[in-house]
Amino acid sequence: MKQTKRLLALALALAMTGGLLAGCGQSGGNTESSAAGSSQEQATAAEAEGSTAAESTAAETENAGGQGATREITDMAGRTVTVPTEIETVFSTDPTTAIFLYVVAPEKMLNWNYELNDLEKSIILDEYETLPNFGMGDAINYEAVIAANPSIALYCSSTATDSIVSTCDQLSQSLGIPVVAVDNDLKNSAEAFRFMGDLLGVEEHAEEMAVYAEELFQDMAALQDIPEEERVRVYYGNGEDSLETAPNGSDHAQILDEVCAINVADLELGDGGRVQISAEHLLAWDPDVIVVNGEPKADISGGSAAQAILDDPTYASLKAVQEGQVYGTPNAPFSWIDRPPGPNRLIGMRWFSALLYSDYLECDVEEEVREFFDLFYHVELTDEELDNVLQGKV
Repeated sequence: MKQTKRLLALALALAMTGGLLAGCGQSGGNTESSAAGSSQEQATAAEAEGSTAAESTAAETENAGGQGATREITDMAGRTVTVPTEIETVFSTDPTTAIFLYVVAPEKMLNWNYELNDLEKSIILDEYETLPNFGMGDAINYEAVIAANPSIALYCSSTATDSIVSTCDQLSQSLGIPVVAVDNDLKNSAEAFRFMGDLLGVEEHAEEMAVYAEELFQDMAALQDIPEEERVRVYYGNGEDSLETAPNGSDHAQILDEVCAINVADLELGDGGRVQISAEHLLAWDPDVIVVNGEPKADISGGSAAQAILDDPTYASLKAVQEGQVYGTPNAPFSWIDRPPGPNRLIGMRWFSALLYSDYLECDVEEEVREFFDLFYHVELTDEELDNVLQGKV
């Protein structure tokens, strides 16, 4: 009966919501996780302090419909939401949210939002790589979600706009379950982990991740002392020809700011998180270092994309090419830079900062990668797996 009512509610709600939900700024099918991640243009408006569920819960009450104990929380968009005290399964609305849920509480995952590729499956634990794909954005399979009967849905965003509240409210009406907003701003990673730990009852593990994030940002803060004239000018490229870039101010370029790199792509942002440039742009910028992601949708690794630039006579005059400072980003199980711009970026900060500023940082990259994969991805890498990850072979 409950499912039938939800399906009736869905028919009415879909007429109102239309294509409102774009899931953390993502759209489409199997893209932008390692294959996934278009721009994030929705977001939270929560203050970092005082936004945890624990600080804003009301007394537990019995649900009038007999569905068990509930509690009232304030989510990271400042919305008051009534959620079950015991949350069993969670619907992730987009790839970024799915990654957050996988690192914090994989046992509560209901779904992915696209079909995982072989690279992702090489790291993701077997019992979770086979979870169903319920889609994202306009392609969410509402009927499948409702039939699966999750306890709540999670929705990630990072750019403060008023639309986040209405988006979450409309989605909640469509699904007939509480929708909880999580702040995905990179700087607020520790707060997001603690919020989700309290929400999902995994406080101890979430606290470990929060401490990791705090220590990481403390280390990055030391880079602020690097004189402007010694900061590295970087071009970060995406796509089959590596000529899609994330300009200053884009969520997709946030990691460059955090590692004190100078982003040479000083361009107007426009509607999306990335823009297409020409080879002439790259030649004119002449960066010190080039870092490229490749194109997972075309099965082009970061390493392959980097080699293509080194081999292309068009770019032979570039300083980065002449000095061998062209690198491919590791992308296992998700890109370490921005695809999607989720907690997967934390290890990217370690890798990127060590790449640019080895004289300023004491960092054992291999040990850092092992620690991160154990804590966040729940796997202990063998020596061979570690080498494959760093070399982009998996």
